[in-house]
Amino acid sequence: MKQSAFSIQANLATAKRLILSGAELNSKYLQICCIFLGGLFLLWPAFYNGYPLAYSDSHVFISQPVAGFMNWDKPFVYGPLILLFHGWQTLWLVVAAQALLVSHLVWLVIVALMPERKLAAAPNAPKGLAATAVWCIAKRHLFVCVVLAAATTAPWFVSFLMPDIFAAITVLCIFLLGFSTRLGRYEFAWLALLGALAIAVHLSHLVIAAACLLGVLCLNVRRLKIALVPLICAIAILLGTNWYAFQKASISPHGSVFMLARLSGDGNTKEVLEKYCAQKNWYLCAWADRLPTDSDDFLWNGKGPVWSHPGGPIGLAPEASEIVSYVLRTRPWPVLLSGLNNMAGQLWMIQLGDTLHPDHLDVTVAKSVRQHFAPVELERLNGSRQMRDTLAADAVWFSRLNVLIFYCAVVFSLCVLFSAWSKRGTAPAHTQRDADAHTKLVVRFILILWIGVAANAFATGALSKPHHRYQARIAWLLVLPPLLTTFARRRQKIS
Repeated sequence: MKQSAFSIQANLATAKRLILSGAELNSKYLQICCIFLGGLFLLWPAFYNGYPLAYSDSHVFISQPVAGFMNWDKPFVYGPLILLFHGWQTLWLVVAAQALLVSHLVWLVIVALMPERKLAAAPNAPKGLAATAVWCIAKRHLFVCVVLAAATTAPWFVSFLMPDIFAAITVLCIFLLGFSTRLGRYEFAWLALLGALAIAVHLSHLVIAAACLLGVLCLNVRRLKIALVPLICAIAILLGTNWYAFQKASISPHGSVFMLARLSGDGNTKEVLEKYCAQKNWYLCAWADRLPTDSDDFLWNGKGPVWSHPGGPIGLAPEASEIVSYVLRTRPWPVLLSGLNNMAGQLWMIQLGDTLHPDHLDVTVAKSVRQHFAPVELERLNGSRQMRDTLAADAVWFSRLNVLIFYCAVVFSLCVLFSAWSKRGTAPAHTQRDADAHTKLVVRFILILWIGVAANAFATGALSKPHHRYQARIAWLLVLPPLLTTFARRRQKIS
């Protein structure tokens, strides 16, 4: 009798384990399906356009992996990275991968921000989330992806054949590594790798990452070592790739040319040239009385100071570095003030206009696609709304909606911060600890996003030149805090 009872108990335990294992497997399938579906929502601009969105610089990244092609002003990272996906077959696979990356990060952020009681697993359940918790996360994830797709610039940069979407990915990776307590070992490794690549694909992302890490230092210093890993790896990637490309172990071998253009555009170079040209044999001295007042004109005009130099931008870089050093030493306050002014202007430039036109695509991207892909790929590109120059007009309404949503998100985020601060210690005693921990995490999330968005404005506006595209690529992050926290409060009231 005892043996029979023991056998029945063992069978019941086995059945229970099988049921729980099955529930966990179904939860994994549900997570994968939701991430895939969320990615599809975020790809709608590419579907509407008939092809991934392109920019004149996209051809550089397409051609980067080609033997003998080296570009002086862009890290040798994004081009080889996207080759892993398109394989010279179709560029659709690049934007599909970007969509899945963003969708997965949104999932991880939702998991990180959910109140503890929502994630409570059933007794004796396998490690990980309970099936009911996964279903709750899945519904919230799809809701967030739909709103991001319908009312923010996120889907436009997901669908963009440029590394711009990785600015936002950089911020989300550092937040998760620095603050989430719900990451597994493999998720930590994945976020460290993804964060390193996201930082390395564009030099401005180094500034964004450094600013976010300063936020981690101030808000959760115990996780700083973990959060530092992507930046350290990114620096190693840049040093290695620049040594391979230019035989210089430098993060930015020719970045001084960009800085010189920005300083000249702000009027901070002329005085230094007038003061030191008598004793220096600088090439730029011949331009002292006719320096371009627009940094883009300084950099890209074929008859301007950069391309008129016998060695081009690479040949000008050593001299540019010396002049920049003199300007920063002799005019620190004017440089700082003009930088802050450019940063302030960049913060509010979030429209889509400069990403949607076909400017120069026929002689850049179309040429690269013709050289490296099958003829059908070129037909798809030429048949897109962007190449026919109708996409910008179609997106006017969306750009206006995005601006409205952005301003509302800023206001709502301030309200969330005020609400979180005012409700400290008001939860019942038995839930006080969890409530305080969740409130603190929400506040840290908002602060890290704001830091990332502000750092992006500094890196692009103060160090380059304000453009709508530069801020629109990351401003959509500010929609996440009010979206996630208000939705969470509504669900808590219903439950």
